[in-house]
Amino acid sequence: MEIRDLLNYVLEYAEKKGAQYVEARFQDKYSADLVYKNGEINTNVGSRNGIGIRVLVNGSWAFVSTNKLSKENAEKIVSNAVLLARNSANSKSEKVQLAEVEIIDEKAISPRKISLLDISFEEKIKMIQEASKLKNDYSAVKSLQISYNEVIDKRIIFTNEGTRVEWEDMKPTVISYAVASKEGKIAGGYKSWSHTCGAEFFDLHPLDELVKSSCEKSSQLADATLPPAGIHNLLLDHQIVGVLAHEAIGHTAEADLVLAGSFTQGKLGKKVCDERITIVDAPFKESTNWMGVGWLPFDDEGVKGKEVKIITNGVMTGYMTNRELATKLGVEPTGNARAFTFADEPIVRMRNTYIESGDMSFEELLEAIGDGYYLKSLQNGQADSSGEFMFGALEAFKITKGEITDEIFQSPVLTGNAFEVLSNIIGVGNDFVISLGSGTCGKIQPAKVDAGGPHIAVKAMLAGGN
Repeated sequence: MEIRDLLNYVLEYAEKKGAQYVEARFQDKYSADLVYKNGEINTNVGSRNGIGIRVLVNGSWAFVSTNKLSKENAEKIVSNAVLLARNSANSKSEKVQLAEVEIIDEKAISPRKISLLDISFEEKIKMIQEASKLKNDYSAVKSLQISYNEVIDKRIIFTNEGTRVEWEDMKPTVISYAVASKEGKIAGGYKSWSHTCGAEFFDLHPLDELVKSSCEKSSQLADATLPPAGIHNLLLDHQIVGVLAHEAIGHTAEADLVLAGSFTQGKLGKKVCDERITIVDAPFKESTNWMGVGWLPFDDEGVKGKEVKIITNGVMTGYMTNRELATKLGVEPTGNARAFTFADEPIVRMRNTYIESGDMSFEELLEAIGDGYYLKSLQNGQADSSGEFMFGALEAFKITKGEITDEIFQSPVLTGNAFEVLSNIIGVGNDFVISLGSGTCGKIQPAKVDAGGPHIAVKAMLAGGN
């Protein structure tokens, strides 16, 4: 049976069995991984497809999935789903209500100039092997790993309300990690890129540049010390700004975490940070030459993606929602329900989350800082639902009298409460970039996301160090 006919049959059969709402989601996902490490290459290429089905019966959900795409199997799992939902409804005190949405019939394909499949996997292996030879130019580099991943994800979502959406998404990701050693001191250098695009990715970001960057940084940082701890004037690059927007602010505005008691609960219409800060989560966001990796025209409930202004000029103005939680919060659905595979239920997730540009040039930001540190390149980080965070950067440069010096420090750690840090703004730059590196968020399920913003100057705490 053709897949669209099967999805329509699922809707009809589930209604016949007593479901009030039915959502049938097909996914065909191709993924290829290539890992080079110290001369050896490992590859893993494959695809997986199947359908996920959600039914709502008497205000109660049930979800089932299968990779057996037959009419007979569909009947079996749909019957089970309806039975499960009906039985659970009997003990449910609070019934699920779905917010109304626009019924749409649309198709979309992600931006690309050349398909990733137009370059053979053998050619990609050769490119990585050639780029890896640059390690030999750096005597201090003892280890090099280059990881490449490409995903082509096709989805079709039908609902019994009449929505019919289809899209195909293409995303390449590449990471280079080098480890250098000098006189017993060890340091890592890291560089990564991921965008929504095709094989033009390799022209936007030549692998030679990736490897050079990671090798140079690891060699340079092997001589560096930790920065001094304390409160300093800090200049944050696009990635650090992006992770603040995504990890420390964005998660607090996801509807499930709002209802669980995050910092932003009950804050709509209230001032939460400096008026120069506006934070947005959007289904599409372009940088200079590429589309953000969080490109998502529709979500996995078939809802058309909407821009969410989480904070507008320092005031809390929006939450990211799905249909169920939008009803509970009394807001509109925003198209933020996402599932990693057909076998996963959609949950509220971000897409492209960023701080909007201000009006200060890079030179003006440095002048406003005077003396301080310039933090570059995200390494790691964590945050909680109160906005408390700890983010590790790869490097920091000393700023003296408004000038970036050659004095470099390794592994600076920015810490504090995001809402407080963004209340201590020195200046917001006008040089927007969205690029979170490898672009993966790990909330329950993996998801490709992006984040960014302009350079921002703040007064904040560096933890640990000398």
